[in-house]
Amino acid sequence: MQYTKIEAFKSSHKRISCGVPQGSRISPFLSFIYINDITKASSFHTTLFADDINHHMSNSCFNVLQTTVNLELCKIDHWLRANKLSLNFNKTNFMLLTSRKHNPASFKVIINNHNIYPEDNLKYLGVLLDHKLSWKPHVQMVKTQLSRACGILSKLKHYTTLPVLKVVYNSLTIPTIITQSSIGDVLQMQPFSLSLSSKIKL
Repeated sequence: MQYTKIEAFKSSHKRISCGVPQGSRISPFLSFIYINDITKASSFHTTLFADDINHHMSNSCFNVLQTTVNLELCKIDHWLRANKLSLNFNKTNFMLLTSRKHNPASFKVIINNHNIYPEDNLKYLGVLLDHKLSWKPHVQMVKTQLSRACGILSKLKHYTTLPVLKVVYNSLTIPTIITQSSIGDVLQMQPFSLSLSSKIKL
C-alpha cells in the first residue's frame, strides 16, 4: 500500500501490484536487487547506477563489433521482456570510440526494432567522454562548474564566516574535481569500442 502525506494531510491508500513505491527510501535498494543480474545477461561489460545502465564492448574489427553488439542487445531485450521491463528509448544512445576515420552514423545499433542513435559525447558516471577521448568537453564542463562555484563563493564572502565558506567550497568543488568513476575499461580499448547508455523504465 502507498499514500502521500503533506503535513497533516494524507491521500487515500492505493495498492501497488508491481514496481516500487515512488520516493520511498528503500526503493533504490529494491530496484537494484531487481535489475542486478542484467550484468550476466550478455557479454557486454555492464555498469549500473540506479536505473542508468552502461554497456561497453571492444573489437579490432568494425564489422565484427557491429554484429556482436546487435546480437548481445537481443539478449538484453530478452532479459528485459522476461523481467517485465522496458528501455526508455528517448534516453538510450551510444557512442563509438575510435581514433580511426569512421562515420558513427554507419554503425547500426538496433534493439527491439528501435534504432539507437549515436552521440558525439556521452556522460559516464560524471565523466563527459567524447568519441575521440580528447577530454575537451569534460574539461569545459569542469571549468564551467568551477567558475560558477567561484562566483557563488565570491558573493558569499561578504555575508558569512570562513567556516561556512569552507563548507560551501567543499560541497560545490570537491565533487567536481574528484570524480569517483571507473573509466579504465573505456581507456583500455581496442581500435573500435562502443559505449551504450540506457535508462530502464521501472
